[in-house]
Amino acid sequence: MSAPAKSTTPIAPAVVESKDWTKATTLELLSGSEDESSVLDAKAKERCCRKQVRREERQHQEAEEKRAHEEAERKAREEAECAKVEAERKAREEVECKAREQVEKERAESQARAESQQRKAAEEAAKQRVVEIAAKQKTMAQEASKKRAREEPEAGPVSFILIHFCFSFFFFFFVLFC
Repeated sequence: MSAPAKSTTPIAPAVVESKDWTKATTLELLSGSEDESSVLDAKAKERCCRKQVRREERQHQEAEEKRAHEEAERKAREEAECAKVEAERKAREEVECKAREQVEKERAESQARAESQQRKAAEEAAKQRVVEIAAKQKTMAQEASKKRAREEPEAGPVSFILIHFCFSFFFFFFVLFC
């Protein structure tokens, strides 16, 4: 091993007296460590600054992600609310449509019943008129036959056939219209 190199830094008096060159070198290195410690301090400060910048970037990114997530949740809530309102509107429209259809159906049924009743009443009135006309014609035919019988005593069987034919004819129409 060789002897340490001479330096310009002052060496402590204890080292000069000591014959141990390792101690002298250590002391010498320690005296130069002030520069080294300032370099180490600067590096440590730089590391801290980088860490702080990374931490701030991470916090900024997390804040952006949180805002984006909250925005997505808000949009999802709004869309869900819109979908709910739309579904309620469609359900309301369906109920209203069914109610309108029911009212139309009931109105059509009542109108059909009224028309049916009017038709039946008209048919009954027509039947009644036919019966009245037939009865009137029968009465008139009987009166005519009685009048003829009084005027013509010999024309009996022909009048009877004529009266029977008229009565059958009106009865046939009565059955036909009833």
